Amino acid sequence: MLSSAIVSGVLLLLAAVLMLLHMRAWRRTKANSTDVEELDYRGRQFRRRMQTSALLGILALAIMFGPMIREPLWFVAVFWLGVLLILAWVALLALADVVATTVYFGRLRAHYLTEQAKLQLQLRRAKRCRGNGQSGPE
Repeated sequence: MLSSAIVSGVLLLLAAVLMLLHMRAWRRTKANSTDVEELDYRGRQFRRRMQTSALLGILALAIMFGPMIREPLWFVAVFWLGVLLILAWVALLALADVVATTVYFGRLRAHYLTEQAKLQLQLRRAKRCRGNGQSGPE
């Protein structure tokens, strides 16, 4: 019983700290970013992560108080089934976060690679025009 209380307390503290960090990051993003696509991505990320952190806190409470529930048996079964569903939802949110991050940064990388290729092409053209039969300093 003591070990589950300690684990629950640590999880509750972790959930609270994570929620504070998510709120701070979201405020900073809203204040500093003007890119609509980034704000959309960060807003969805904030909602997913806040939901995950809140559910982590709920799971901590379930770990703490769940063992106290003993009767009726059907209620115990429903309670722990609910805990498993919450755990599954947290896993799905984590997976969604991984996929969204991969897609967003993949798009960003493709955009920057395209821009880099355009700049390299402009640089080659500028070097060709500058040379124009004359040898200049390299």
